[in-house]
Amino acid sequence: MKRPKLTAVIAAMTCIPVWSFSAVENGKDGALVDYTKDVECGKSDVIHADWNSQYNEIAKINAAKYSFPPEQAFNIQAMKLASDKNPNDVGIRRLDALIKKLKSMDNAPDLAEAERLLSVAKGKKAGLESYSELKKSTRKVALSNPLLDFDSILFVARGVLNDHAKRKREIDGDHFCDQYYGHNAKTGGGLFIIKNWKSEDAEIIDVVAGLEVPSGTNKGRLMSEGTFISPDLSWDGKTIIFGWSSGGNKKWDPAAPFNLFKVGVDGSGLTRLTDSGVDQFDPVWLPNGRIVFMSAGRFGYGRCHGRRVPTFTMFSMKADGSDMYPIDYHETNEFQPSVDNNGMLVYTRWDYLDRDHNASHHMWHCAPDGRNPRSFHGNYALPLSTVGDTKKVKGLHLRPWAEFNCRSIPGSDKYIATAGPHHGQSFGSLIIIDTEVEDDNKMSQVKRITPDYLFPESETRTRSWHDMAFGTAWPLSESFYLCNYKDSICLLDEFGNRELICKLTNGLRPIDPIPLKARKKPPVVPCKTYQGERATKDAPSATISVMNVYTTDDHGKLPDNAKIKQLRVVQVIPKSTTLSDQPRIGFASQSMARIPLGVVPVEKDGSVYFKAPVGKAIYFQLLDEKGMAVQSMRSLTYVHPGEMMSCIGCHESKQQAPQLSHAPLALKREPSDLKPEIDDHIMFNFHRHIKPILESKCVSCHNEMATKKMTLWKSDPKRAAAMKTGPTDMSYKALEKYSFYLGHGYLKAKHGGSRTTPGEFGARASRMGKALYNENHQKSLEAGKFTQQDIRTITMWLDMNSNEFSAYKELDKQKLGEIVWPIYDVDPENYTGVELRSVK
Repeated sequence: MKRPKLTAVIAAMTCIPVWSFSAVENGKDGALVDYTKDVECGKSDVIHADWNSQYNEIAKINAAKYSFPPEQAFNIQAMKLASDKNPNDVGIRRLDALIKKLKSMDNAPDLAEAERLLSVAKGKKAGLESYSELKKSTRKVALSNPLLDFDSILFVARGVLNDHAKRKREIDGDHFCDQYYGHNAKTGGGLFIIKNWKSEDAEIIDVVAGLEVPSGTNKGRLMSEGTFISPDLSWDGKTIIFGWSSGGNKKWDPAAPFNLFKVGVDGSGLTRLTDSGVDQFDPVWLPNGRIVFMSAGRFGYGRCHGRRVPTFTMFSMKADGSDMYPIDYHETNEFQPSVDNNGMLVYTRWDYLDRDHNASHHMWHCAPDGRNPRSFHGNYALPLSTVGDTKKVKGLHLRPWAEFNCRSIPGSDKYIATAGPHHGQSFGSLIIIDTEVEDDNKMSQVKRITPDYLFPESETRTRSWHDMAFGTAWPLSESFYLCNYKDSICLLDEFGNRELICKLTNGLRPIDPIPLKARKKPPVVPCKTYQGERATKDAPSATISVMNVYTTDDHGKLPDNAKIKQLRVVQVIPKSTTLSDQPRIGFASQSMARIPLGVVPVEKDGSVYFKAPVGKAIYFQLLDEKGMAVQSMRSLTYVHPGEMMSCIGCHESKQQAPQLSHAPLALKREPSDLKPEIDDHIMFNFHRHIKPILESKCVSCHNEMATKKMTLWKSDPKRAAAMKTGPTDMSYKALEKYSFYLGHGYLKAKHGGSRTTPGEFGARASRMGKALYNENHQKSLEAGKFTQQDIRTITMWLDMNSNEFSAYKELDKQKLGEIVWPIYDVDPENYTGVELRSVK
């Protein structure tokens, strides 16, 4: 079968000769045709074409029209300044900055000749010809960088969904999730190494040339006939792990998903690692030798789509593919794990529990075994709340909508990432993230490496492929990076100098450039969970502790009179149906089904310690003495077998150490058991628990009041108008205006923003919840017309988004009050998920 052609142009980095490479394929007469050819130095080759392109790009920029303050740039030299009269001025500034930077580095090269040429360039007449001469000097200086101590670069050439208009019948969508489904991927490309990339002998090596799928699904098929994604190189620089799919456009064909393979850098030892029938990709080597990767193996679907979009989260396995298990239980998609300098995993989480689906796809951290997932950056777009004010700025446009390809920078506490769109793939503008700076929920932690390219969707309000110019970047330091730029791999620096390394000319995109060399391993973070082969009967139970729930930031400060008595644990149920709001679970569009797992006590000093549900997406609510939620999470967490998760407080400062003057009271005792708030709270929903109370204990009184009101209209209309009677229709739809719910509408009062306003949430903020504690209802309570448990039941429903259903199936049975167990993440024999064994 004919090999799909790869045409690449490799730029040798010395005398600027250029070689064009492609695969050898069958010609029209059946003879082999070699597309390899030389382009002589000095002609209008790809290097000069790239310089011409950069010249024109700079010329088009109006320095007065930057839509952001210059301090948002990581280095102002990367911008066009008001003092720049032409592209030559820009090039001179950037070369000067580069020379100064290199001279300050260890093992600095001799740059005397470069400084002389720079001085000459300053006296030349501006124009394309002199700009090209300047760029020739810049290129030579850039390649003298002592950080470029590797001879080869690994990368993947793959198709992207930028031709969706032509393939609209074949692909499911152009969304950041869709790029990871094998049947959406264009075949062709491959796994390549640019060898001797700085010499005149540069060449492309096809790592899997002639190799066939060694086992399992698609066994015997040429790897080169499929499609490749997300390579990672072992710490010793000898072995590559990567995702591969047969491609094709038969949607959800079990032969088409991405699966994981490993191979030596010389093409030896090709081994299949996974063969699950679901997409598995984005593998990363851990310092302890295991592999973490993304997988759709936990099942579940996205909740805002009009098509099937499986969710994928992180799994772990040994290097031979054995001992595989999930390490996170998030209910939406996550992306692109990598290991940072501290040995921790960093990755992108799509986080939108009870809030807008565009608001947060930013960097998260966790231990390599999945423990302790935390967001240190960008998880809460402004406005934090819209309660009482719908005119607040729409903070979605004050920062990137999504940050992909997060990677730790060598020798730094900072991270590099790609600022990308929500409705598009992981390409855009390059940024640096500094989590040591306090997050202002805008741009305080973000600096622009490529300021001439705005953030797709967030700033451009579009997602054109011009805007999504930059892809994965591999940082060499805070100042220098290998990166994907459109159809090329480039060397980029913080000053804005961009030098071409490799250019594809066949519609594919070269991404994930990795220096082919051994790397220093980060420290091995010990595994402290008991999963897979580590699972034992005598392993400790999982626990969660909070040092002080009153410790928070300014926005999370609890009302002065709030006395927190309990913490409620709520489970979010992954969506088991494919289309948005089919079925609709509650008043809020895209609301998630959820069930209460129980409550635990909060001690006088605000401390909490309890046995934790394992393997579930959960969130917490702080309850007052009436059982009403004062504060509620709008994110989620999860706990693993044997994990001991601990928090300082609720939205505590990430920059300050905890201030503890004594041992928390809760930690002086055994962990609490989860206790049900009400009798029969299993699979809690409106028809099983709320409607019976309203119909049996409320309707008659409300009807009586309504009758009195109608009578009063005849004698005293003014008094009748002020008379409150309560609803007489107790159907679910009729109760919306009396209820409380959070949804994905970003700026809707009480329903928008990204964080809860303490004290203005749930039952406390709803008409129904407030009415439960008015004089009439308290008299009815004293008279025995209803009970404290009735009030607590309704309160819990209002606090948990006032949903109608608790599972995405068998709605007719749920309407009859029957128990319907969800498909995912619930065990009817142990619905709380608490491990039934004692703490060691």
